[in-house]
Amino acid sequence: WVQVACPRLSIDWGAQFKKPLLTPYELVAVLQYVSFRTDSYPMDYYANESLGPWTNNHETHRRCRPKRNHITISSQT
Repeated sequence: WVQVACPRLSIDWGAQFKKPLLTPYELVAVLQYVSFRTDSYPMDYYANESLGPWTNNHETHRRCRPKRNHITISSQT
């Protein structure tokens, strides 16, 4: 089973289930789409600049769009 609604539930409540309850990151690691990280455990499921394709906001799931230029707003007093 893979918990996709709120992956944090897999960590908080996973021990309560008889079968493993995986996070999306664990699934893509098991399927060898990405290497399992030993230095940190990604928890960036809703980040706009996520680390991998296990998140719904990763760049591979978005249409290509140009980055917006930085603008500065100033006020005159």
